Amino acid sequence: RRSQVIMRSDQPFKQQMRRSVLICAAIATLLSNESSVSLTEAFQRAPTTFPITRTSHFTATITNDATIPATRKYSRLFESTSVASNWMEAEKKIEEEMDAAMNEATNSDDNGDDDGATIVQPGRWEALHGNYILRPPNNSQPRALLHFLGGALLGAAPDLTYRYLLERLSTKGYLIVATPYQLSFDHLQTCDEIIDKFERVAPGLAKTYGAVPVVGVGHSCGALLHMLITSLFPDTPRAANALISYNNRPVGDAVPLFEEVFVPLFSNRAINGSELLKSLIKVAREKYNGKVPSDDAILELLKSIPTPISELAPANLNIPQPLRDSLTAILAEPTFNTLNNAGITPLLLQSLDISAQIPKLIDEVADGARDFVPTPDAMSSAARRAYRCRRTLLLQFIDDTLDDSEFLEGYLKEAESVMKMKRPMITIDLKRKVLEGNHLTPLWGPVGGEEWGKAIEEALGGFFGGSGGSAAATTADEGATDGEEVGVMNGSSESAKAVRQRLGYAEVEKVVEELVCWLDEGSL
Repeated sequence: RRSQVIMRSDQPFKQQMRRSVLICAAIATLLSNESSVSLTEAFQRAPTTFPITRTSHFTATITNDATIPATRKYSRLFESTSVASNWMEAEKKIEEEMDAAMNEATNSDDNGDDDGATIVQPGRWEALHGNYILRPPNNSQPRALLHFLGGALLGAAPDLTYRYLLERLSTKGYLIVATPYQLSFDHLQTCDEIIDKFERVAPGLAKTYGAVPVVGVGHSCGALLHMLITSLFPDTPRAANALISYNNRPVGDAVPLFEEVFVPLFSNRAINGSELLKSLIKVAREKYNGKVPSDDAILELLKSIPTPISELAPANLNIPQPLRDSLTAILAEPTFNTLNNAGITPLLLQSLDISAQIPKLIDEVADGARDFVPTPDAMSSAARRAYRCRRTLLLQFIDDTLDDSEFLEGYLKEAESVMKMKRPMITIDLKRKVLEGNHLTPLWGPVGGEEWGKAIEEALGGFFGGSGGSAAATTADEGATDGEEVGVMNGSSESAKAVRQRLGYAEVEKVVEELVCWLDEGSL
């Protein structure tokens, strides 16, 4: 809802959704054990105007689509005799909480509070309200905002795992907002968390850059999440979506032997290793931050180790403060300073963010999770019935056996037919492109990003493709403003192309070129 300050809102669709939720409120009144209430009276009792939230839209969606199960979060709407009024009170509280949180975030930006924005990696990356931001070179006006979601597990640190791809897109004049997320079996909860993070950063960016179109860009699971956001969350419209290596498989297909091996192993909390992993990650995080692990962290680790070691762990642990200070001064701080100066500390901390998803998933299996929510069939149904983005690019790779883009293309064509029945004048631009590469292609590139790439191309250009490297191209890139294409872009020289080809990340450049070309076609 808040992200509409920099999005092109779809008011007719929002009006339709308000009518849909009004119908749900009337039905709720009918089901409130008042048998004498007629349908007409139910509509009269239901409120005529009220705000739409993500929760209310999903409730409306599951009312019309039995294939998407109502979770406990939403099924409680029909439990009380005053369900309609209680519902609206809950909706009002949600709106007030969102307004208060957004005002607090905006005031924090206005007051110059640096808690929400810190440089997290060498270069131009920033951490802002749970998102990783990459602004165009020279802080020029962006051509569009690309909201990026990475793949499963690796999406927890997109500025690390997709660094080269995103920096190349930023150099082309785009504002990058990469939102990290923790993988879960509940995709709806994940979408909510992603949108909440994005909505916290949207007003500040709108204040800086004005109204710019927002384009969803996702890889693998990130492409699936963007599809769900566009289909089931009407308050987060997108000017366009670029879905790379779209994947929608059941857990059993994505994880071999899931039912036979992993479910029996992880269902027993006493032996599934979840607590041990959490303790190890907690100790490692304190160590990577230049501290001697706390007494509580060490004791928790000892107790989480399988017997008999856990039985030998003391009831309390207290490292004397003089000893702790000595260990910090002799070991922890020098190691931290060395790693931090080399730019390695942020990489280590983000690797822990990726690792932290594993015990979380183990706990969900122990709690009974056996497949994604919604199920793959339900997600396909949502795409057919509710997908409403007017421009969509599907990118797939020749050697990608995990890709489901062809199926999604069929579903989106059905969605176009559904939309045209309601709004005949609407035109949908759907394009599918096949490139060289495999499912992991968007991850390739120098781990240090574009700067490392330039240095490598400069150093090895003479060996692989003559001299000239990328020095002139680098100057041309840095001189580009307002998203203008210059005559010689970074790496367009033959030597740079040869280096990329030999080192295996030339295909990433093809992805960048295809995305930029498609965005240009839509004047984005």
